[in-house]
Amino acid sequence: MCSEKYLTMDVGGTAIKYAIIDEKAEIIKVNEIKTKRSKEELFGLMNEIIAPCINEINGIALSFPGKIDAEKGIVHTAGAFEEIYDLPLKSILEEKYSKPVWIENDGKCAALAESWKGSLSEVKNGVFIGLGTQIAGGIILDGKLYRGSFGSSGEFSSMLSHLKHPDNEDRFGKIGGHKNLIAQYSKEKFIDSYEFFEKYRNGDEAAKKALKSYSRTIAAGIVNIQSVLDVEKFCIGGGISAEEVLIDEIRKSFKDLLTVKSTEAINEPVIEKCHFGNASGCIGALYNFLVMEKII
Repeated sequence: MCSEKYLTMDVGGTAIKYAIIDEKAEIIKVNEIKTKRSKEELFGLMNEIIAPCINEINGIALSFPGKIDAEKGIVHTAGAFEEIYDLPLKSILEEKYSKPVWIENDGKCAALAESWKGSLSEVKNGVFIGLGTQIAGGIILDGKLYRGSFGSSGEFSSMLSHLKHPDNEDRFGKIGGHKNLIAQYSKEKFIDSYEFFEKYRNGDEAAKKALKSYSRTIAAGIVNIQSVLDVEKFCIGGGISAEEVLIDEIRKSFKDLLTVKSTEAINEPVIEKCHFGNASGCIGALYNFLVMEKII
């Protein structure tokens, strides 16, 4: 018997990652395309991805930034896509392509992927943190995705960094996004993360200093989240999470922060990189689809 195939898309502020995946999470095809931010251009890109494979797929699963009503398929806010508000994306795509469509927030999709078959699969309570343009997040409590009362759980980008000045712009999403790592290294010359870690491995002292500072920022965010949720494990995703040295530095910074007296009641969780890496959004979108369609 031929397995059913699904088109999954992980829509991000920089790129749209997409894949053809079967119901066992086996990736058949995978690719990505650079994102365009306007609503019209985004729909054009999505059509370029969907149209060529529409006859070989059984449904469309999306991972999308922002506040998502997963039950109704409405994108209320969409992160970097500033033109998108209260968009009934599920019904629009189902009407156009005559295939079932389900949508979930990107951080929640990644958490679902890791809970399904990844680094959170044996964990009762865990958290996914995605280091992207901003900070994606997903929370697994009692083995299930926690969406919150209004569907906004895991929006770690909104966390304040200065409680004495809550109107500050330096929220966790801004200072913890991967671009801030590069900005701390070089404010004048742009380099990408690959070049940055090459310089780090070659002993560049400025790169070492920047990584330590950035890792402490992420560790501080984990301390704040852990003080509320008290989970067993954090898994770190996003492109730069592939660098094991980053995960090591975050662990070291977290341990350092636990020596502060005010953190004495906080339990130390496991901190590791996520299993699926950049594929977590697509894998989790598929799992959400299969659950919503009552296939699993």
